[in-house]
Amino acid sequence: MGRALIAAAVLALAVPLPTPAQTELVAAARLGTARYRDRDVAAADGYRPVGPDFPGMGEHWINPRLLVAGELDPARPPVLEYADIGGRPTLVGVAYAALVTDTAMPGGLPVPPQAWHTHAGKVDEESFILAHAGAPAVHQHVTGGGPRVAVVHAWIWLDNPAGLFETDNWALPFARLGLAAPAGISADAGRGLSLAAGGTRYFATLIRISGRPDSAEQGRLAGILDSAGAALASLVRSGASASAVSSTQVESYAAVWRRVWAAVLRAASPAVRKRLGALDAR
Repeated sequence: MGRALIAAAVLALAVPLPTPAQTELVAAARLGTARYRDRDVAAADGYRPVGPDFPGMGEHWINPRLLVAGELDPARPPVLEYADIGGRPTLVGVAYAALVTDTAMPGGLPVPPQAWHTHAGKVDEESFILAHAGAPAVHQHVTGGGPRVAVVHAWIWLDNPAGLFETDNWALPFARLGLAAPAGISADAGRGLSLAAGGTRYFATLIRISGRPDSAEQGRLAGILDSAGAALASLVRSGASASAVSSTQVESYAAVWRRVWAAVLRAASPAVRKRLGALDAR
């Protein structure tokens, strides 16, 4: 059994069922955000896009007024998450966020403490990308001792095989391609399949921001991603159906990602390779 299959099997067994309180949170969140399935309504209510379209999260639309309100209401999340599915923007999840100044995560929601993560300093594209990629703090907009934004995701509109409050939902690349997601998906498999679902743009941006290559090197590294994405998209179209994706196919997506990222690192200059090697993208 390959590494991806083992990881997926362990993940599927380890996912806890929602508690009654968490089920109530989902019901309240769905009721409160159903109208935002029309993104124009969200925009009219003050939500604005921040950061890129993440392969495992989609686009973050943030309502600044709710972010600084100091109250966490399940029916009024400060963050909505959209992804292009079936040719249209689709609401797939929400996130709750609050400003914090110490190590204590916000209370008031039935969320495991470990599900929260923080963004230090500014909430912009660069901060979003580096924080979610696991970049060292030196690469992030850190304001030592200042406020941070604590965030927890809730996948209320698209089931997450890894759990309701997991940050990444690797069912997203499957949904974008019209495929049924299996029960357990490793991060490598999700990243690999995302190359066929528009994820090359995100990873090229990640390389540019974190690796800081010059324009010529950036072009070469992005070309590796583009070539892999085109080849994988053709393979997916010819070998997968919406009814089922085999475990062998899932493992092949993980293998594709490992090969592609290894190729990027080999092609990178030493300084860029060192910076990229610190990311949680392997």
